[in-house]
Amino acid sequence: MTNAPNTNMLYIHQFPDWTRFRFDSPKVLQALGQTRLEEGKLIGIMQICGLKDIEAKLLADDIVANYAIDGYTLDAAKVLTEVELKSKSNENYIKNYIGAIQNAAAPLTEERLFNWHAAMGQNKVKHYRETPSEVQTTLDEKTLHFVGPNPERLQSEMESFISWFEKSNMDGVIKAAIAHFWFLTIRPFADANGRIARAITAMQLARAESTTHCQYALNKQISDNKADYFKILSRTQAASGDLTEWILWFLQMMRQAIKDSEQLFAAEINNIQFRNAHASTTFSEREQQLIDEILAGRIAQPFTAKEAAAFFNASHDTALREIQSLMDKGILQTNNKGGRSMRYRLKDCGGTEI
Repeated sequence: MTNAPNTNMLYIHQFPDWTRFRFDSPKVLQALGQTRLEEGKLIGIMQICGLKDIEAKLLADDIVANYAIDGYTLDAAKVLTEVELKSKSNENYIKNYIGAIQNAAAPLTEERLFNWHAAMGQNKVKHYRETPSEVQTTLDEKTLHFVGPNPERLQSEMESFISWFEKSNMDGVIKAAIAHFWFLTIRPFADANGRIARAITAMQLARAESTTHCQYALNKQISDNKADYFKILSRTQAASGDLTEWILWFLQMMRQAIKDSEQLFAAEINNIQFRNAHASTTFSEREQQLIDEILAGRIAQPFTAKEAAAFFNASHDTALREIQSLMDKGILQTNNKGGRSMRYRLKDCGGTEI
């Protein structure tokens, strides 16, 4: 059973001066500080490791999730292939999303939005919707209902939004959260408003971080928490302009996305730390080969002498000699079990298991 829409409800855009948004500054600034701290750690990691192939995965995850939030399933492998092609991709929706980030410094204009809509939506006409926008989402047997501004308001509403987006000097991350909410409340197009709102968010976050790269997959977090996303948006759109709950939730999703991104670099960081810690140690050719294979993940840890022998294409005794030499140098450690059950793994630079 679903609840009937409350026809007496006033939506946020029906209040005078509805875009004079407010929020609880102490709470938001505390959460922003935590988010910026995590963001700084990630940027530091990326400066050490470089993005390498990880950015393509992040972009593909973000694009797939952007559509999943709106109920569309994309072929993740195909998206990744197209992302790797970048400007040579045959898919405009991918090129436009990547362009939102790589060309974030370029102004957000009406023409740019129309191009995004042509790529991400079904209706290719270059104008705002000419019919009412009504959205209903059913969650936990309850229907969330929202009606956007009437079509005759859209031109002026979008002019105000674009002007604010280009001229406001508020904190860039808070600005991304507000822009996301503001655009989704105007709902200027007949479809794809959510996907475009999240492209605008990616663009603004790239500006805030002074980057042209995708550093974390925010949309994946939103998709994983889609029910909360719709509920909080609905509550905020039915209120009178207090965005505190929405901004705090947005910052929480950012922090989770950043932490997930950090995990993608964990192996590389361990690799760098290990090599730095043992830079002065001399290894034989076989020892170096074994270390390289372990660090690359091609020899799974913990491993046995038999597995090392197979890698070397050598006898069990030869593999044991190489392993013992690495143990004597403090490179390997054992599980302390004897016989054929003995297994080995690398120590990190602090002497704990990697």
